[in-house]
Amino acid sequence: MAAPNLHELEILGEFRANVKDLNLNELLNSDMELLRWIRARDYNLDQAELMLRKHMKWREEIGYDQLAFWDMPKLCEDLMPETMLGFDDDNCPVLVSPSGKWDMKKTLEVVGSETALLSRWKIAKTIEEAMKGKLTSEGVPVTQYSVITDLQGLTISQGTIAVLQAVSDCAQIFEANFPESSKYLIVINAPWFFATFYKCLKPFLSEKTKAKTHIYGKCRKEWTEFLGSKFPPHVIPRLYGGSNNIEIPLL
Repeated sequence: MAAPNLHELEILGEFRANVKDLNLNELLNSDMELLRWIRARDYNLDQAELMLRKHMKWREEIGYDQLAFWDMPKLCEDLMPETMLGFDDDNCPVLVSPSGKWDMKKTLEVVGSETALLSRWKIAKTIEEAMKGKLTSEGVPVTQYSVITDLQGLTISQGTIAVLQAVSDCAQIFEANFPESSKYLIVINAPWFFATFYKCLKPFLSEKTKAKTHIYGKCRKEWTEFLGSKFPPHVIPRLYGGSNNIEIPLL
């Protein structure tokens, strides 16, 4: 996120006082973390406070702060992998998600939606840890990351009611608890029927998230040029036109 402006610095003190009873830890009480909620609610401090309070309740209910020590079921790792590619020129993490080859249908059948979603929040916790101590070119703490979602291999049969419900739940929970955490959401190799899937997600996405979402079909030239304009070559996998030799499960 961009550094706070003068107006934001003025209202941060008021917002911090309003949520003092939450006894936020040092990270959550920092300027950039508090700004997530303020910006997400367009400077309406009452709404920002409500959003933060709901988040703290959710955080406690799922044991978010303990997820670093939770052993994710191997099935989730094998069938729904995500790989950290590195950091962009602004020190923001970049991940690749080969979602087109995920077997969400099988994962949900075996471990259930609750555990499958919990595995996604563990990834979020891992990213949060990776951002700690890093500063952007403006000298402010890094609070955002980018995800490249590769839909190569996605079949329409994967779009079961259970899968679409889980994906919708994930989007809704993400928007409610990780505001302003996305830098870029890049979808590549989107098949013709992806528009129908995306239509199910859009109601749960904020306008800010939609603005950060870039969807590309099978035209490799288009999305490789876009990736090259956003990330340094050493971060982009060779498979996508960069120089990163990292191995990506399922790809």
